[in-house]
Amino acid sequence: MKIEYTCGNTALARNINDISLDLFCSEEDEIIAEIERLRANRAKAHELPLQYTLDLLDQCGRRWLDRDYSRTHVEILSHILNQSMELVTYELESSMQMLLKENLEKIVTEELGNSDILDSWVRTSYGEVHRQPRGMMFHNISGNAFVVVPVSISMGLLSKNCNLVKVSGDEPYFAYAFYNSLCEIDPSIKERLSVLYFDSSKQELYDTIVRSSDCVIHWGGEYSGRIMAELCAKYNSHLIMHGAKISFEVIDQVEDMKATAEAITKDIICWEQKACLSPRIIFVNNKIDTGVLAKAIGDILKKYTVILPKAYLNPWSSMKVIQDRQYCLLKYGVKEKQDVKLYSSYNADYTVILNSKMPDKEDIDRCFNRFIFVCPYESSDEVHDYIEENLKAYLQTMGYGGEDEGFIEKMTLLGVSIVTRPGEMALHHPGTSHDGMYNLNEMTVVVSRQL
Repeated sequence: MKIEYTCGNTALARNINDISLDLFCSEEDEIIAEIERLRANRAKAHELPLQYTLDLLDQCGRRWLDRDYSRTHVEILSHILNQSMELVTYELESSMQMLLKENLEKIVTEELGNSDILDSWVRTSYGEVHRQPRGMMFHNISGNAFVVVPVSISMGLLSKNCNLVKVSGDEPYFAYAFYNSLCEIDPSIKERLSVLYFDSSKQELYDTIVRSSDCVIHWGGEYSGRIMAELCAKYNSHLIMHGAKISFEVIDQVEDMKATAEAITKDIICWEQKACLSPRIIFVNNKIDTGVLAKAIGDILKKYTVILPKAYLNPWSSMKVIQDRQYCLLKYGVKEKQDVKLYSSYNADYTVILNSKMPDKEDIDRCFNRFIFVCPYESSDEVHDYIEENLKAYLQTMGYGGEDEGFIEKMTLLGVSIVTRPGEMALHHPGTSHDGMYNLNEMTVVVSRQL
């Protein structure tokens, strides 16, 4: 399959889970020309009314929600992501709901305070205020969760910026397909949006792009994030950093054990825990029967292997889960002599490890593809102290079942930026902050008029 991006003439052959892709790579001169083309269109992007972009994104979202339209894309994504078609469909439709006009209008109002502030001057106590785009935006996309593609692109368009999107080599398809769907509705979108791919090992290309960008939004890991931060500091480009985040759940009270286990399971399965809002560890008050809860989670995960099954398109994905499972059982059960119980499938479908103590940070990083630790606690202070010592720099979402407002306050002071009910960690309600910030707010600048 050939994937011809906005620019690029050199084809790079990639094989991802036995699907052959020819990715057309951009070289430095082509990237520079594309940036200059986008920068020349900044005035056009600024003149477009917000309603025009809302209507465009709404049409695009509805198109992707049509399963006749999305079916072929789902098949390709399923193969690239090593996920079942059922799970990709579930995730895709959740993402595209965000693009519906009523949801985007809520996002604009919640994040910017006024739906008119992008188009015109709004009266204030001192005069008037307006939001202006930063100009030329670079979107550096990670391949761990394709949901970031419509989020990043839609926010870039709504904020009236011109947008250059670099896709991930791990998942190089969806941004290309999403861009084409926008072009099918309105070909003029090319004036303010470009999608390309280049070899990430060529550090000088990032240097070239960041030097010419007014704003950079980064979705990715810790290493790539550090490089991007250094480049943005070097060239004084505004950086919006998303990445290297870890989420978890705290179950302090349970009214219905089965309902709680069902909710936790829904949180675990989304994006096979590859998205930063998916839980890696479940802390459970030891007044609750943790064995019963852990077993219930395992039982419901087993049910979801039929409803939203896992895919096994390469042997490593299953071998690694089984290896990690055995490693943790030996480490905690034998070497550290902890009370460890396992609730898992015979194969790599799911793994629930009930520890008497909390795991090391390095083992939380094993929690992908329906692999979860369940750990009892005596006092909520134990959870706070563990998170502060191991995860403070990586906090995002906390699923919480309980009524301790003081604990919620302590955890958000520590760095948790989203608190949800169990079962709603993947539901990013319109207007919810992302990593403790509003993207539209970061992609625009506030202009005050005191005349």
